[in-house]
Amino acid sequence: MTCVKCKGLMIHERQPAMSSSMIILRCLNCGLIIDPLIEQNRSNHMRAKAA
Repeated sequence: MTCVKCKGLMIHERQPAMSSSMIILRCLNCGLIIDPLIEQNRSNHMRAKAA
């Protein structure tokens, strides 16, 4: 997967501090983090913007 910010490599990473089953995407180059909540909020924002 490619980072939307810097086009770097995104890796799946487990975040036990947040939840034992939460998996996030993190960019190895710039450190951008995308978790399920961020994705949901971005989707909601884009749908509201389109309406």
